[in-house]
Amino acid sequence: MPDPESITNPQVQRTHRAMLDAARRLLSDNGPSAVTHLRVAEVSGVARATVYRHWPDRADILLDLLSRSADLHLTPPPPDLPVTDRVTALLRTFAATLNGDGGQILTAMIGLAEWDDDVFSALERMTTRGPQSLRNLLATGIEEGSVRSDTDVDLLSDRLIGPIYLRRLLYHDEVTDAYVDDLVAATLGPSLLG
Repeated sequence: MPDPESITNPQVQRTHRAMLDAARRLLSDNGPSAVTHLRVAEVSGVARATVYRHWPDRADILLDLLSRSADLHLTPPPPDLPVTDRVTALLRTFAATLNGDGGQILTAMIGLAEWDDDVFSALERMTTRGPQSLRNLLATGIEEGSVRSDTDVDLLSDRLIGPIYLRRLLYHDEVTDAYVDDLVAATLGPSLLG
């Protein structure tokens, strides 16, 4: 799927934006099951072949839409910060995403993923981003000597991210910075050295 920022032809940029807008409207009005190549083509007024050229399968449309709507571009915090501050910054960014449109979209997609392979595929690809960024951060903490070397990075990552998903997507509560700070202190604290 082409990145609209890398497209230089103005007509192709307009077409891509029109298709994304159509997909966004379909998702907002009717949920993830309405986002199909045919419906995106109809609503945007472009040929279905054009939609397929930009997104070869339906999961690509959903993933692109979710990543743009939810602003899922998690930028790693500056490496000169202590590991606790880096983890906190990353999780605050992640929580802010879930507190916005991303949480609403993600909740709808999680519900549909049980029955729709394309939605499941898009979610599977999308949800590896946050946890992988966190696992990389924790692994770096081990290499730097600030996190205990016997730490199970996968388990610790799950213990840090899980409560954020639970609080936002199941309880529908806002995840505040204070909550993230307390979560990091309680969960990461025992694994820190010094």
